[in-house]
Amino acid sequence: MRVVDVGEGAHAVLARPGRGRVVAVYRRAAYLGLDGEVVALADPSVPAGPLHVRCAPLPPLREGLAVTSDGVRLAGPGWALRIDGPVWRGALPDPDALDGDLDVGAPAVTVGPDLADLVRAGRIEALAAAVGGRGPGLTPAGDDLLAGVLVVARTCWGPEAEPRLDAVARDVATTGVARAFLAQAARGRCVAPVHDWLVAVAAGRSDDAERARARLLAVGASSGAHLAAGLALAVSQLPRRTSQIARAGPAPVLRQTDGRSPG
Repeated sequence: MRVVDVGEGAHAVLARPGRGRVVAVYRRAAYLGLDGEVVALADPSVPAGPLHVRCAPLPPLREGLAVTSDGVRLAGPGWALRIDGPVWRGALPDPDALDGDLDVGAPAVTVGPDLADLVRAGRIEALAAAVGGRGPGLTPAGDDLLAGVLVVARTCWGPEAEPRLDAVARDVATTGVARAFLAQAARGRCVAPVHDWLVAVAAGRSDDAERARARLLAVGASSGAHLAAGLALAVSQLPRRTSQIARAGPAPVLRQTDGRSPG
């Protein structure tokens, strides 16, 4: 097996010894739980990501199998994988480049005005309470939308906002896998098409932005679409400085278009 790259979040997890199990297995990826942390083993056709270890071929995996890491190798029954491949880090644009009237493209998912109002006021905690954990799947649709907003918030507000954004990600009532990806988003880390889209939008490269958006929309059954919606919502509505955030008043009563995804 050959490692293509290791996301910086996965690299941090696997740099220390750990034990755990396979949490879920899909055709092109599998999620591992290691001492309370999450790592995704993925086929190279899957975009790079902060928690991804992309390798070819994928080892034989099934849910519940034991896995271990010793800081050098990740191993399971009948297989072992050296984890010293290139560390992947997604680029972020200069926050000042996101401050303006930018073309974010057509909406990937319709987002209701109540949610847009929360983002416009910078009320990320209230947004997380409204959408966190909403929808089916290992990464619910509401968490995907929230992840897009968190990445933009970290880009615009800088590292000093990380404690606040970390707390938002930590407190969402959702799956362990979804919470792990939200924690990465709070640090400005997400799958490669997200970074490509942000950089292209900030630079005004509409063709590159549309290509990155197409790659993002192909991620998962609906994860990419909801990530794209969160990104577009935050780029167009989020206050660019924490000093612009409105803190007064209760969260509005939020409506959902259905029981599965934010609307």
